[in-house]
Amino acid sequence: MSVMESAQAVMSAMALAQPGARPRDPQEGPSVERLVHRLTWGFTQEEMSLAMQLGYSQYLEYHLAHTAITDKLIDSYLGSTGSELQGQEVFATLWMTPYYLGQQASATNIMNALMRAMILRATYSRRQLFERMVEFWSDHFNIWMGQDDITQRLKTVDEREVIRPHALGNFGNMLRASATSPAMLAYLDNNLNTRNGGNENYARELLELHTLGVDGGYTQTDVIRVAKCFTGWTYWGSTGGGTGAPYNGYTFRFNANNHDPAAQVLFEGTPQQITIPAGPNNSAANISRGELVLTALINHPSTARFISRKLLWRFWGENPPEPFVTSVAATYAATGGDIKAMLRTVFNGFATYPPPLKFKRPIHVLVSALRATRARVTSLANFPASVQTPLVAAGQAPYQWQAPDGYPDTLEYWVGLLLPRWNFGASLMNSNYSGITVDTSTAGPLLAGASTAAQVADRIDYLFFNSQMSAADKAAILAHMQPVQSATVPSSTQIREAIGLAIGAPGFQWY
Repeated sequence: MSVMESAQAVMSAMALAQPGARPRDPQEGPSVERLVHRLTWGFTQEEMSLAMQLGYSQYLEYHLAHTAITDKLIDSYLGSTGSELQGQEVFATLWMTPYYLGQQASATNIMNALMRAMILRATYSRRQLFERMVEFWSDHFNIWMGQDDITQRLKTVDEREVIRPHALGNFGNMLRASATSPAMLAYLDNNLNTRNGGNENYARELLELHTLGVDGGYTQTDVIRVAKCFTGWTYWGSTGGGTGAPYNGYTFRFNANNHDPAAQVLFEGTPQQITIPAGPNNSAANISRGELVLTALINHPSTARFISRKLLWRFWGENPPEPFVTSVAATYAATGGDIKAMLRTVFNGFATYPPPLKFKRPIHVLVSALRATRARVTSLANFPASVQTPLVAAGQAPYQWQAPDGYPDTLEYWVGLLLPRWNFGASLMNSNYSGITVDTSTAGPLLAGASTAAQVADRIDYLFFNSQMSAADKAAILAHMQPVQSATVPSSTQIREAIGLAIGAPGFQWY
């Protein structure tokens, strides 16, 4: 049997074919450990030590106060300050204005920089909750980056000016920023929504996906009327307009000549009924009519419940208890959509509602593996470019979900895609991802002196599972390293394979 066949046989023995069987009781283990798993991109002993030092509440507050956390390594990688591994050159498009993004010869380079930055930030940023919230809102306000030339170039601006500034801020402010995002308006065709030819795509998704939810109490008539209120909301072309031309190209524009100023009644016959008054023809002041719609949606009780349920679904688990949803929605209403306040209610609610284990999505498996193995970047020109292909194979390349609802967040959707999860660990430990390395020397920080099969298995258990790996999985890994006796020193190949097997283990698929 070849080395790879041997590893695959161990995978089968570890019951990866039935990942729906949760590896352990989700209520076992200290609550601080659950918090570390839930708010980070992957458990590490460094994060666990910090959480134990600060305690549950202060650790949560530490991550909520994300701007106070220094992030020098990410800054140097991405080029916002200093330089490391030529990060400034590789990621230069992250910081370009819309006009200069439009002047770039290759939209592919722009897209690749954003996708790779996402992986780097998730893996190496010290602002872990912030980066998880960036992903959450990028799914919520999903834009398929590959749709057309505008989204290819301007999703970078949307991420920089809509998602990241508001990810731990105020939901209403983020919604308003999204409504004027050229990438969003292009993706959902609102640039085609005029008084002489309406387009309902943006209005429909604004109600169904961004605010109220599909059962939020609106009708098709509301979709049509909301669309009329957003006629003329578009963006400047490459040459811009007015005194800022051409440098205001690809920025938001309200075209008063294309706006339908007729009065509209929304949510007619409900307690939330609102009249958007008529406005004068061809007036720039008519932009306020769309703004009134946004305010009504922000204050709508269905929005509070929809956003709260979705937050709980991501950070607590599928089908959260209705009383828990109600408590988070009450926080939304009391604070006007303050995201940090809602997250406090979510995470502090774990004491009352212990969360079930949650199945990791593919990018979460990969990033948590990189974090657990203390993988080191050696070339930004190659990494994280080298991991884009396996993420495509696994079905979750960043910003590549075509529908406006964002990547699914359910066990049912992801549980069947097992082979890419196995391949993550095997490929990482076989050095198949260029630009990154994992030090498996016995004297390195990963093994920290572990040399026998038993010691290596204990070290893997400690780093990856906080010493709570299932006995069956640990026995399988130990047997792979040393079929005869645990005291014998395994080869470097066996050690690397053992770590790869741990990444594919059932317990590592859940958090």
